[in-house]
Amino acid sequence: MANTEEKELLKVENMYIHFKAENGGHIQAVKDLNLTIKEGETLAVVGESGCGKSVTSLSLMRLIPKNAGYTEGKILFEGKDLNKVSEREMRSIRGNTMSMIFQEPMTSLNPVHKIGKQIGEVIYLHSSLSQAEIKEKSIEMLKKVGIPRAEKIMDEYPHQLSGGMRQRVMIAMAMACTPKLLIADEPTTALDVTIQAQILELMNELKKDFHTAILLITHDLGVVAEMADRVMVMYYGQIVEQADVRTLLKKPKHPYTVGLLNSVPDMNDDSDKPLVPIVGNVPNLGVIQTGCPFYARCPQAFQKCHLENPPLFERGEQWVRCWLYENQEVIA
Repeated sequence: MANTEEKELLKVENMYIHFKAENGGHIQAVKDLNLTIKEGETLAVVGESGCGKSVTSLSLMRLIPKNAGYTEGKILFEGKDLNKVSEREMRSIRGNTMSMIFQEPMTSLNPVHKIGKQIGEVIYLHSSLSQAEIKEKSIEMLKKVGIPRAEKIMDEYPHQLSGGMRQRVMIAMAMACTPKLLIADEPTTALDVTIQAQILELMNELKKDFHTAILLITHDLGVVAEMADRVMVMYYGQIVEQADVRTLLKKPKHPYTVGLLNSVPDMNDDSDKPLVPIVGNVPNLGVIQTGCPFYARCPQAFQKCHLENPPLFERGEQWVRCWLYENQEVIA
């Protein structure tokens, strides 16, 4: 677990992410998002597909094309607002002090370049090492992520590797310059269970070795329990609950979080009790204009939920966006 006295590494204040709509207007994909990550901490962001998790990570890296949308608010990384730095300065940060593992390694790795060239390019852009030193460092990183015969892998193409091996290469690239923050977007998607466990163990080892903070984006609550210090639950582009991992898994407050946990099989339960799914789907962006976005799917909804979207309430160390807790202090 992260030390509570660690310094803040990333602080996001009042972030809104807008995308251009066909009618010429804009649609909000993320609304009034606030989060902090301390040095050496793992913050997991969970929620169904379409909740705004991945676009949040892309905005933090400033990878949303300007012709597609824009981001409002402050993204303070080591005290510097990334929304205000030049593109040249942002390129010096990406892959260096802030790095990212993308969701699908086969589409993230360049199919026409060998593995060695792709890892070496990251090191070349952010260091003054010679070509021989870059090659040596690349092989060292491949070995560090558990890839056998690293010297030969350097001369192979992505299609020659398995899914698990490609993901290890992506992690080697992301960690090549020892970043202070690693953003991992569904790092174990489409991998079998054994490989998933190996990748998670590898990420934990690298976190321990380099004291790297991790922003982990996932929909897998088993991964959350294994990896996270704190958890942020998103729904329809908003934070609906946030707490430390033990509190959230044992005492969830928001009906959406409760629904997510109830839909996960309990391997220790021998009864034939059926799983309880969350009825319906996440609404399309722009459809809901008033009220709580979870209203139509919520088993505890009442009239006020339909009329007004709740703010974030603070209940001890938990944040929860639900009118069931409106007697608590409002924090956002």
